[in-house]
Amino acid sequence: MTFTDEMFKFLNIKGYDDLFSDIPESVKKPLKGIGRGKSEMEITLESEAVGSLNRWDFTILLGLGAYERYIPAAVNNVIMRNEFITAYTPYQAEISQGMLQALFEYQSLICDLTGMEVTNSSMYDGPSSLAEAVRMAYRINGKRDVLIPENIYRNHLEVLRTYTTGVPVNLIFYGVANDGTINIEKLKEMITEDTCAIVTYNPSTFGIIDHGVNAIREIKGDALHIAYYDPVSLALISSPGEYDADISVSEGQQLGIPLNFGGPYLGLFSFKEKYVRKSPGRLIGETVDVNGKRAYVMTLQTREQHIRRDKAMSNICTNQALMALASSVYLSVLGNTGLEYVATKTMENSRKLASVIDSVHGFRTRKTSSMYFSDIIVDVDASPEALFSYLQKNGILGGYPAASALAGPSSGIGRSVFFAATEITRNDTLEKLKKVMEVF
Repeated sequence: MTFTDEMFKFLNIKGYDDLFSDIPESVKKPLKGIGRGKSEMEITLESEAVGSLNRWDFTILLGLGAYERYIPAAVNNVIMRNEFITAYTPYQAEISQGMLQALFEYQSLICDLTGMEVTNSSMYDGPSSLAEAVRMAYRINGKRDVLIPENIYRNHLEVLRTYTTGVPVNLIFYGVANDGTINIEKLKEMITEDTCAIVTYNPSTFGIIDHGVNAIREIKGDALHIAYYDPVSLALISSPGEYDADISVSEGQQLGIPLNFGGPYLGLFSFKEKYVRKSPGRLIGETVDVNGKRAYVMTLQTREQHIRRDKAMSNICTNQALMALASSVYLSVLGNTGLEYVATKTMENSRKLASVIDSVHGFRTRKTSSMYFSDIIVDVDASPEALFSYLQKNGILGGYPAASALAGPSSGIGRSVFFAATEITRNDTLEKLKKVMEVF
């Protein structure tokens, strides 16, 4: 009897087909015709050929959570050091003091940025941070109704639904104003004694700075306020801590991490200290060693990989240590003044972008009493999909259809598209966009 036969007998199955019986037939592919193994050189050449199909020459005028920003050379210089090249939180504190200290500093920097009391040592990305925040809110108060804006990002909603499978929470949409900001009166009417949490975005998913977040504390009652924020915007606008959010989360890609065709990214996750034992992931703490010298350790790390797995707060298996380090270097290099410059320049360029778009017939930025930060929603007379395709053919990534980006029953998007500006958006780029759009 072969080893394979013994394995099948032990599992009480007849063969490989039974082993993979839970996989739908529609997604299975035959393993025949794989061919011989390939050498390192052949694999390298083939990989380069595939990689060459990627386009690098696009003018990027698109955001929706991931942005092209300038990254100081010092960021890569530090994170490429051999001591730091890992995605993992180190387990052996006695030989990992440098990495642990770096993550401790990361936690401190994000607390300073957000005005929150505690930050964990990172999550996978923004959407998973939001989903973990909802699960954490349920652990805290046991209530079931989670109010989310009807113009929530589509990918956020999909991750939320995945992470809350098996958790008895109801995701309930609340209406927003025409400019995508919170309608406080309507939201207030939806809050009940069964409301677990209220999710807000600032800037809103329409890209508009939403002062309505400041009023949540007055109407939320026993519900928790989960604030999704733009980390760069906090150099200019109120931080989650200032408007008394209970949990604040974000995508940290803007803080020194390149777009990378979609990842790896960084999930920022902060909360009030009184909720620390309900938080996911792990924290890095400061202590002293046997000689009384300062030392760093992992603490409050109740997770599924450890002995007390039945007490785990989350299913997160690791963190994004290298990306967290990159954001720490980025924030340290820029400092308060540098980050404020980046935020100010972003808003200045977004105003220029809006002005250019409004000057082209058939395109109108959504009117609002507030201001755009980076993203801009634009109402168009033509087909959003046709515009997006046309701009791509002309080397511009922008004009992404709002219907594809946002979710909800009636999120007020209509025939709309998104553009975005950052601190590196140039005047000649905007001039190029205008000429291309005038021909469309």
